[in-house]
Amino acid sequence: MSALMPKKRTTTHGLDPGKKAKRRVRVSQQRQLSIPKDFYLALGLNDEAVMEFTGKEIIIRPATFEEVDFSEDILQDLIAQGLSGQELLQEFKNVRSSLPAALQVLEQETMNQPIIQGSLDDYLDSLEDDEDDE
Repeated sequence: MSALMPKKRTTTHGLDPGKKAKRRVRVSQQRQLSIPKDFYLALGLNDEAVMEFTGKEIIIRPATFEEVDFSEDILQDLIAQGLSGQELLQEFKNVRSSLPAALQVLEQETMNQPIIQGSLDDYLDSLEDDEDDE
């Protein structure tokens, strides 16, 4: 009589769920590296990823885009301004339609900020100093 042993569970990309995996990869002279296929598939990467430098290592995560709905905040602000009825509806449409451009400007301004050197406390202290100068 033979016993059937359950097969070790792996995902379709070959990595064991919940287990760490490690690979050594080459970095080209252009600072490019290739993500192993099984890592790429396991993370569900597409054409963008987020890289984070912790001071000791680089972490690569899938770039996620979450839908942000500011409708309630916009309405509260417009009602606080005393708008109602058709006037409220029209102004809500105007503000909501201007959001993508405003977010794009905010993103560009953020990307143009200098890279933070040192600790978060030092950076926050420097912001307070800048505010005192104004």
